[in-house]
Amino acid sequence: MSSKRKWDQAAPESGQVDSEVPAKATKTEEGKSASEAAAAAAAIAAKIAAQFSATSGAAPGSIQIGQRDPHDAEFTHDIDINDIRNRYLLTKSSTQSEIQDETGVSISTKGVWYPDRSKATEKDPPLYLHLSGSSKDQLQIAIDKINDLISLDLGPLVEDKKDRLREKRKWPEEKLPVGLETIRNFNVRAKVVGPGGMFVKYIQQETGTRVQIKGIGSGFVEQETGKESDEPMHIHITGPDEGQVARAKVLTEDLLEVVRSEHAKSQAVLVQQQMELHQAQMQYAQYSAMA
Repeated sequence: MSSKRKWDQAAPESGQVDSEVPAKATKTEEGKSASEAAAAAAAIAAKIAAQFSATSGAAPGSIQIGQRDPHDAEFTHDIDINDIRNRYLLTKSSTQSEIQDETGVSISTKGVWYPDRSKATEKDPPLYLHLSGSSKDQLQIAIDKINDLISLDLGPLVEDKKDRLREKRKWPEEKLPVGLETIRNFNVRAKVVGPGGMFVKYIQQETGTRVQIKGIGSGFVEQETGKESDEPMHIHITGPDEGQVARAKVLTEDLLEVVRSEHAKSQAVLVQQQMELHQAQMQYAQYSAMA
């Protein structure tokens, strides 16, 4: 015995009307319309309430840059610091904590820093400070303190390159003269650094220091002058610890000893070749004279 589903039943014949269907449909449509109207009214009320809450807690004359935080106190104020020179000081947690301890006003950093503020969006406004306090007086005291920091002269904010170089030179250092001249088939710098800088890299890895070849013929360009140093070629060693520098000095002296030995051999070979060439030239001159 088969049971038919509702959508398997035959449609009513033309002219046949089910008296119950129109009544139910009318009731459903009325309920749906009432529900949609209630939802629309609730949305409008929520929007009005949000707009009211975003401005009702702001202090008179205050700037409201971003959306109001539901956790804010009664009075709020926003200060645009995107283009303020001292923004680095103002965004430090220690600075904000100090003002909060003194005034009881909560301070937070919001927005995004834009070098070109024209690229800011409503979703990501320029960098600003958000203040929230329980009274107008507290809020004003915090605003005054921030304004004092804004007008504070902090001197140069960018570290001078020469000052940074001088600071680096405070590390222990050693200069070891190479004392060799490049001759034919013997490049002094290449022999000191090794294939692919192997020898210098080894000393640096073993000692934790910085080893550089500087001076005439080194190819090392000084940042201050933009050219090689006028000093004779030397090996410059720097490091944070005197013991590390001393260890690197020992290894460098050993390296130079080997390089000097190879240089002496190459020079001896070169002298021998020059003598043989000179003798050959003399013999050729004698033979030419006899001829």
